[in-house]
Amino acid sequence: MIVLASAWSVVEIGFAESQVLGVGEAGTAVADKHIGPKLPAKKVKGISSQPVPDGFSPETLPGYLQGKYSDISWLVTHNAMSNRAEGWWFPNQSFGITRQLNDGVRGLMLDVHMIDNQPFLLHGSSMLGRMPLESGLAEINAFMQQRSDVIITLILECYAPATKVQEAFKASGLSERLHQQESVSPWPRISEMIERDKRLVLFTDSGGGEWRGYHDVWKFCQETHYAVKQVADFSFKRNRGEESNSLLILNHFLTRPIAGLGLAKKANATTVLKSRLEECEKVTKRFPNFVAVDFYECGDTPALLFKFNRQQAGKQQSER
Repeated sequence: MIVLASAWSVVEIGFAESQVLGVGEAGTAVADKHIGPKLPAKKVKGISSQPVPDGFSPETLPGYLQGKYSDISWLVTHNAMSNRAEGWWFPNQSFGITRQLNDGVRGLMLDVHMIDNQPFLLHGSSMLGRMPLESGLAEINAFMQQRSDVIITLILECYAPATKVQEAFKASGLSERLHQQESVSPWPRISEMIERDKRLVLFTDSGGGEWRGYHDVWKFCQETHYAVKQVADFSFKRNRGEESNSLLILNHFLTRPIAGLGLAKKANATTVLKSRLEECEKVTKRFPNFVAVDFYECGDTPALLFKFNRQQAGKQQSER
């Protein structure tokens, strides 16, 4: 018991140190546009409670509709369900899923575990926070009903049977929106996905292929390493996924020993993220399709990624 208490104290100290961030250093004040269910929000020390300004979402990119799914570098939130606003302990994000989507996030990394024979979203332990998978998916579906032009990607770290996950997707109403992709086929244009209303791309690290639209992430994607403690350790070395896989997950977050606002401020700094985006394709020969971050509102992450995408769109249009 003493050992357990000591270990918990170490984690608490690490958490407190990782949360250091000056008040008012992130975000700007515009009207809140939350869609879907919302729990009573907690004040998040050191960041603005207002959404990221409009204009940085992929839908406003020039040539968005003509581009392919694989042509865009999507902003992805790591452990998206774990957030401070809804009371999760040791979170990776400040705000809930709907707020993230409203702010221009278009990819969600979600951990799925079983509790009492039902799939839940949680990270590490249910004591730190949990949400029924169906509830989280319903929240995403509510947003997609409001925004017919968005493409969303889900990347699951899954410890639940594929059949249980499928049931949750059907119950949430999201099943009908699932895009189905063959690993050897080119990705469709955004306009085609919107026209068919197949605007949700789903990847999983377990059970992929057991039902249509439930894609094995490591048959399509490769990733950079995710266990990084300091900016100097960021690299493009491949971790999981075959080198021949067409999509790249650029993991861009720090964990020491857990995530925190202070760490996110360092990782998301313009000088760090901008150079990493620009160097990625040169080193890996792969476009950074998914840029996974913690506390996305820290730094200028949405604006920086938008500018990067705009530059890429210009190059692609000139090559056509």
